[in-house]
Amino acid sequence: MVRGGRHATAARTAGRRLDWSALAPRRRRRSRALLREAGMTGVVSLAKRRQAGTSLPDNAPVLRVDLAAIGANYLEMRRRYRGQVLSAVVKSDAYGTGLEPVVRTLAAVGCRAFWTSDLEEAVRLRPIAPEATAYTLMGLGNDHVRDFEASGVVPALASMEDVEQCARHAVRAGKKLAVAIQIDTGLGRLGLGEDELAWLAGRPDMLEGLDIRLWVTQLAAYNFPGDPGNAEQRRRLLAWIARLPRAPVSLAASSGVYMGEDWHFDMARVGSALYGVQTSAAWQDGLKPCYELSAPLIRVADYPAGARLGYRGVTQLTRPSRIATAVIGYANGLPQRFAESGTARLGDFTVPLVGGIAMNLTMLDLTDLPAGMPLAGQRAVLLDAAQPIETVAEQLGCAPNVLLTQIGAGTRKAYVEE
Repeated sequence: MVRGGRHATAARTAGRRLDWSALAPRRRRRSRALLREAGMTGVVSLAKRRQAGTSLPDNAPVLRVDLAAIGANYLEMRRRYRGQVLSAVVKSDAYGTGLEPVVRTLAAVGCRAFWTSDLEEAVRLRPIAPEATAYTLMGLGNDHVRDFEASGVVPALASMEDVEQCARHAVRAGKKLAVAIQIDTGLGRLGLGEDELAWLAGRPDMLEGLDIRLWVTQLAAYNFPGDPGNAEQRRRLLAWIARLPRAPVSLAASSGVYMGEDWHFDMARVGSALYGVQTSAAWQDGLKPCYELSAPLIRVADYPAGARLGYRGVTQLTRPSRIATAVIGYANGLPQRFAESGTARLGDFTVPLVGGIAMNLTMLDLTDLPAGMPLAGQRAVLLDAAQPIETVAEQLGCAPNVLLTQIGAGTRKAYVEE
């Protein structure tokens, strides 16, 4: 015999249908009471609107990547460049936009040299662009020289220890090893300094086993073309390599291509420009933003004046307001400070953020939108050509690529090729 619990309930109701309509009014009254306690005066059911014939929107934020724009940006930079090789920087998963589809796109428009962060990224690249040269920016790291050799990847050596390790390996292998060598002309971080290069110039045996494909340096004031430090770095580069084995030179990054032919040399390393990101105080013509960040709305509610929203009631409403919840937050790479000055767009209308930014959710103030908005399935756009990443980055006090890389790392991507 079943004596109690949920099984007893099931036994008592077996063979007859429950009158759900009798329970429904009580449930509705409870919901309304809870709404009043929370300071809410009503909730719009987006699900009901979807039933009117519009499709269910995605339930997650999406970074839409325009691959055609990336290809067009490469060709625009190639048109401007007067050196020999225009290489593409696809480090950090192509600045967060996805290494594999970006490399495939760039190879299709003629790119034959790529820069990745490390060997792991370069190995991902090789099957997609097998005829291209793959360089790594972080030196040998914790990988062995033979791993670069076996993978057909050229390390850009970052220290004297890297140089010595490669020289020893070349002697043992009895053949030359392809490398690039980084030179620290004033940025710091990576590369050989003046004293180390002078020592190498006096020890030609150290470099005999190395097939030096490139001397590489980077401008510290790349974003300020007229900075006198740039000219000093260029002078140091030419003076320091004058006593070393002849090899192609790479100085220009994206902004350097816009600085004139004296800065171009033999290879340029184009990164930010590929993704349509402006990184110079001087405007870089001809670049198309490749990104659009959007998020679906999952709830719209009406609140009275005086209601508080967000953790610790960070926002207090000064008027009756209609508030939407968008599925996007700092776990998707959206900085919490974006809530202070950022906006979102619904159709042709711009709306402010309220209530701070949580891990996965952000609230938008829709009070000033026309009646009938938002439409079913409508997504809020937070970044695109109309609200470019540079403007948002300036408001947040960070570099544009900080936003692009962290949003790309935390957000699902969708690709457009036309």
